[in-house]
Amino acid sequence: MSTFDPTNPASFDPSQIAELDDPYPVFDALRSAGPSLITASGLRVVTGYAAADQTLRDKRFRTGPIAERFRQMLPPGAAQDELAHRINFLDAPDHPRVRSLIQRAFTPARVLAMRPWVEQKAAELLDAIESRARETGEKSFDIRADLAHSLPSLVISEMLGVPLADRDQLTEWTEAVTPLLSVHVPTDQLAPALEASEHFAAYAAALIAKRRAAPGDDLLTAMLQVKDGNERLSREELLSLVVTLYSAGHRTTRDLFANGLHTLLQDAEMYKAIVNDESRAPAAIDEFLRFETPTLYVGRVPTEAAEIAGVPVPAYSLVIILLAAANRDPQHFKDPNTFDIARDEGSPLSFAAGPHHCLGAALAWMEAEVMLIAVTRRWPNLRLSGPRPKWWSSGPFRGLTHLNVTA
Repeated sequence: MSTFDPTNPASFDPSQIAELDDPYPVFDALRSAGPSLITASGLRVVTGYAAADQTLRDKRFRTGPIAERFRQMLPPGAAQDELAHRINFLDAPDHPRVRSLIQRAFTPARVLAMRPWVEQKAAELLDAIESRARETGEKSFDIRADLAHSLPSLVISEMLGVPLADRDQLTEWTEAVTPLLSVHVPTDQLAPALEASEHFAAYAAALIAKRRAAPGDDLLTAMLQVKDGNERLSREELLSLVVTLYSAGHRTTRDLFANGLHTLLQDAEMYKAIVNDESRAPAAIDEFLRFETPTLYVGRVPTEAAEIAGVPVPAYSLVIILLAAANRDPQHFKDPNTFDIARDEGSPLSFAAGPHHCLGAALAWMEAEVMLIAVTRRWPNLRLSGPRPKWWSSGPFRGLTHLNVTA
């Protein structure tokens, strides 16, 4: 793998991100070359906020060709089938049809109705942390594992009817499958990813069969029952949705909260501002998303020749939209490399925009807000402790391996 040369932005390759503890200086260097550029390999990379937002909303830039890329790149099997049917990689007419059906099941009312339950589970997790501290005398704990991971996995398991005993196994499969979403899949990670995909697909199929036989009051049952006229979700679409919703439903929210809390706790006064006025929590979550987005980039492919900020883009060439770079564009955000929960400059692009705006954005945002309010209420003097957290990245995703704090 080549090394990025800051004096030569064209030397950038997305696979370099995995080697970087802090990729933002690289993103700054890329953006300084313009809101859109061409790398030495011919990859189109979008770094400016306006250019990214426009491209995400431009119907010429699609994700369906990326599904075709998976069909060509991966051997026949569960991984190829799941990714080819994943809603992220569907175009019209399939995408609006599938999205419309999911939205009938995954409603804002369902998310709103879950909030009291989510708040209760958050409180129980904090109780468990405090109980363990009393028993062991150890006041430091890993809030990424004990709250940021545990709560979202509880929530998505409840929504899909996944037994709690299966959560760790599904998390393991999720992490193993993630490299398949890379621009270049690491060779040593391909076989484990394909194997995990087979297990995950078999589990999802069994879960769907169980819900067909015994419907419940959960999202999976709603997806099985939802219809629009004669339209229903196909078996392949349901399988992919279970995998996608479980994976995104805990990983993205975990990293959204842990990444953001890590930054917030580096400024005691800013943390105290939320302790003293929890109405500031929503703005803090937006800043979590902007400053340390858990999803660094998304891909698009134009079906005809186009331009992005003056840079020509041939038909069917891959475009990488660096959401993380766009979120720190000084043309849109004042002093963008400063974390500031008092910002009022519009939404970041962390959940993308346009037809493929994240379906689970409201759920992830609600869970993150619940966690932040619960933590600031319970532990007004929370602070970082232990060894410096390490970062990991896999494909387009980036997060912390742990986050030790002391209450």
